[in-house]
Amino acid sequence: MERRIKGAIGPALLVAGLMAGAAQGQTRSVDDSGFTEPCSVAPFTDFDFWIGEWVAFDMETGVVQGIDRIERRQRGCVIHQEWTQLTDRFRTPGAPYRYAGMSISALIPGPSWQQVWVGNAGVAITLQGGLRESDGAMVLVQEFTGPDNVRYHRAWHWKPEADGTIHSWGEVRTGGEDGEWSEPRIPWNLRYVRRSLVGNLTADTVE
Repeated sequence: MERRIKGAIGPALLVAGLMAGAAQGQTRSVDDSGFTEPCSVAPFTDFDFWIGEWVAFDMETGVVQGIDRIERRQRGCVIHQEWTQLTDRFRTPGAPYRYAGMSISALIPGPSWQQVWVGNAGVAITLQGGLRESDGAMVLVQEFTGPDNVRYHRAWHWKPEADGTIHSWGEVRTGGEDGEWSEPRIPWNLRYVRRSLVGNLTADTVE
């Protein structure tokens, strides 16, 4: 059964979360010799706004979809994601467990960001991209031909909002015989709120 957090997240708490997240994202190491760690400066810091532990809500219904834990690894050169789905959405048919997955994101020559996502449904996805200048969103894309011989364009977005939340959504387009792409299908559309502002997901806080 899908679960919903009771109550609302106050604007003041969200602003506090933004300040805390910004402080966390800017913690860097420089030793007495003046050495700056290679991955402590832009563009390696482009995705720092995603660091933290988040509760993801469906943007339309407000239903809690999952928990996302994002950490820096390898002295900040790698961003590691661990996703836990809290609903039956995306569950593999007949599976006795819910969907879950992880990703590794890093800057590659170009430079551009690359993310490799692997879920427990047995599918690995590799996307590349970077920050979109117009709104500061991280946008990673993949184009591929499916087993049905149809061309697909996949785009994943993470857009930091002024209230400290993140708007994350996916788009999938199919290619037509005329070479044009279809209107996007939106497989997910999420609002990330820092878990520290939501509290523990227990029987007393969800319904």
